[in-house]
Amino acid sequence: MITHDLKIWPEYFKQVKTGLKTFELRKDDRDFRVGDELILREFKDGYYTYNICRRKIIYILRGSPGIKKGYVILGLEKI
Repeated sequence: MITHDLKIWPEYFKQVKTGLKTFELRKDDRDFRVGDELILREFKDGYYTYNICRRKIIYILRGSPGIKKGYVILGLEKI
């Protein structure tokens, strides 16, 4: 298991934090695997805020029609 530290824009951070958004579309440049953890840090106006949330990857969608090569959709759950 790896922990990935990632930026997230405020409008998406709020949706992930409340549980409304249970997925992330990301560049597939970190060897994401099911079971890995994400630390999502809110990033606003060029700076990190103090808001973070942790999520676990429970599903990965790669190479599917409609997903640009080099990108991945991560299914998330609260930790």
